[in-house]
Amino acid sequence: MFTNDDSSPDQHGEAGFQALLDAAVDAIVVIDCRGHIETFNRSAEKLFGYSAEEIRGSNVSMLMPQPYRREHDGYLARYLETGEARIIGIGREASGQRKDGTVFPMELSVGEFRDSKTVRFVGIVRDITERKETERLIRQQQERLEHVMRLGTLGEMAAGIAHEINQPLTAISTYAQAARRLIDSGLMEDDRLLEVLEKTGAQAERAGAIIRRIRNLARKRPAQRERHDIARVVDEALRLAEVDARLHDVNLSGTAEPDLPPAWVDAVQIQQVVLNLVRNAMETTPPSTSIMVETLCRSEEEVIIRVCDDGPGLDEDLISEIFNPFFTTKTHGTGMGLSISRSIVTSHGGRLEAKNRPDGGATFSVILPTAMNEHEHGN
Repeated sequence: MFTNDDSSPDQHGEAGFQALLDAAVDAIVVIDCRGHIETFNRSAEKLFGYSAEEIRGSNVSMLMPQPYRREHDGYLARYLETGEARIIGIGREASGQRKDGTVFPMELSVGEFRDSKTVRFVGIVRDITERKETERLIRQQQERLEHVMRLGTLGEMAAGIAHEINQPLTAISTYAQAARRLIDSGLMEDDRLLEVLEKTGAQAERAGAIIRRIRNLARKRPAQRERHDIARVVDEALRLAEVDARLHDVNLSGTAEPDLPPAWVDAVQIQQVVLNLVRNAMETTPPSTSIMVETLCRSEEEVIIRVCDDGPGLDEDLISEIFNPFFTTKTHGTGMGLSISRSIVTSHGGRLEAKNRPDGGATFSVILPTAMNEHEHGN
C-alpha cells in the first residue's frame, strides 16, 4: 500500500541527520562562525538543561563559566583571522555551565566543516564528573596509604629518634645545671655564663630541628608541589636517616653537585622516597655497611638522586618485579614501599630505576624533571 509523501529529499536528509544526532550518547552542539548555536541534540539538552528551542540562536559562550565565557568570542575571531587552532582538532578537558548555574568538568572535542557559503564548528561534549570524582577518591586513597607508610617508617625508626632527641635534651639539662652552679657560687663570669647559654641554645635548636623533620613527615597533608632545591630536600631526609644509620652501624654519606637546577616537587613526598630507599639498603641481607646518596644533574631537563649501597645487590631475575605492589624479599616487609615510591616519582613526571653495581651492591635512581621550563611544572 502506498502513501503520498510531499516532503523533499532535503527534508528527509535533515530529519535523518537530526535523528542521528539525537541517538548520540555525547552532547553535540553545532555553531556558526559567530558562535551562535544552530544544532543542539537531545544529549546536550539533558546535559546543560536547556531545550533546543530556547537555546538555538544564542551564543555558545552561555554554556561556559567565566572567564571562558567572555573570552570565547575573541578566540573564535582570532582563529578565523589567523587560522591558529588552540582547541579545534584537539580533545581537551574544559568546564561547562548548566542552566541552573552549576559548573561541571567535561571532555571537549571541536571540529570544523565548511561549505560554499560559511564555516561551522561542531563540539562533542562528554560529562566527566564521575571520572573526576573517581580520580579524586583514588588520589585520596593514595595519600592515605603514603601517610600510613610514612608513619610506619617513623615507627620503625622510633628507637633511634628517641636516642637522637635524648642527646640534646641531656646536654641542655647539663648546661642549665652548670649555669645555676655558676650563679650560686657567686663567682659568675659573664663570658663563661654566655658560653654555657650559647651551648644550651645550640642544643635546643638541634632538638627542635629533629622534631620539625619528624613532624613534617608525620603530618597528614595534601600533595603540595613547590619550586625546591633538590640538594636541600635530600639533605633534610639524610639528616633524619642518620639516626637510623647509627642504629644499624651503617656509614651514610651524601654528595651533591653544585648549582643543581631546581625542580617542582612535593618535598615531603620526595623525602619519603629517599628515606624508603635508604632504609631498604640498610635492611639488606647481609646488611650494607656503606650507603652513598648522590644528587646530580644529567642535563638541564633532569636531576637525579642515586642511592648506592654495598650490600648483596638485586636478584637479576627479580629486578622487573621489585616495584610491584606486595612483592617483597624481606621477612616482615609489606611490599608497598617501593611501589608507593615509584608511584610518587611517576606522579612527578619522573622515573624510579634500579640496577646492580659492577663492584657489588645496588643503585636506585630517582630521576625527576627540573623546573627549567616553569610553565610546565608550576601550579
